[in-house]
Amino acid sequence: MTQLHPFPVFHCLILVLAAPVSPTTSPYVKVERGDPDTNVIISSPHGGRVKIEGGWIRQQGSLIEGKCDYDPQIDGPKVPGKCKVITVSDHNTQELARIIRDTIHNRTGIQPHFVASDLHRSQLDPNRKRMEASQRFSVAEAAYDTFHGAIDNFSREVEANVGSGIVYDIHGYVKYAADDWIMLGYNVRKGDLNSGVFDDHESSIKAMARRSNYTFTDILLDAEISLGGIMEGKGLKTCPSPSYPKPNMGILGGYYRGGHITREHGSLYGGNVDCVQIEHPPTMRGLDDIGVYGVEVGDAIVEWMDIHYNN
Repeated sequence: MTQLHPFPVFHCLILVLAAPVSPTTSPYVKVERGDPDTNVIISSPHGGRVKIEGGWIRQQGSLIEGKCDYDPQIDGPKVPGKCKVITVSDHNTQELARIIRDTIHNRTGIQPHFVASDLHRSQLDPNRKRMEASQRFSVAEAAYDTFHGAIDNFSREVEANVGSGIVYDIHGYVKYAADDWIMLGYNVRKGDLNSGVFDDHESSIKAMARRSNYTFTDILLDAEISLGGIMEGKGLKTCPSPSYPKPNMGILGGYYRGGHITREHGSLYGGNVDCVQIEHPPTMRGLDDIGVYGVEVGDAIVEWMDIHYNN
């Protein structure tokens, strides 16, 4: 593995007073426009460190008639183990996302678009539907709308200027840390990957898959043309990939197929902008690692884009 000097990463939790925001613009979301000819959008929903002093902290939802309701104004039953909310941030993922973006820029000369939430996940989770994400906290609602609105606007620009493109949604995980692999989420279910029987029907990269001359299996698993295969070639343990096509091959078998962002901003429901969720293990997000791994992931993305998007 190439040894590069890691980018500096700063650890802090920022407490601020709520600033006035408009319904469509929030100071707690970074929206950075890339070059007009980019076909890449980088998103970072869970790396924010800002906690609004006195602001609402997201709470467990109510279980009503078998469904979760996250409206804090609803005084419904709280059932242990049901309707939970995750309030822990994905450590250093905003910094990792920026390194990936900078690497793509350095390799191609084209700057991707960038959208990142600065609010701590305890107050906003952009990777959930709006009520679960913000729970009527007005500052979080404005940030949510700004975050998703920016991705929508950039996606429209990509389609208008380039024709097709992709969102890379950058995350980190802890629960399945023993597996210690990158999880690539194409909205394909874990059970389908484990069975070896899957197609692009529910995929968040459906648009690319249906333009491609390659089979969907090869797009996900081939050593030379899949993102997992290219990452493996750089020494990055990845699932799905040629060596680990099935999540149940891991120690714990953990796998996240993608969340609300993957489904909302990918091509599952139409359009020509795809989305892949990239989950990084703790070993890739430490002070001594983030610069090296961010560059390697960015390099793999550039190679994969040249095969499937830039030809």
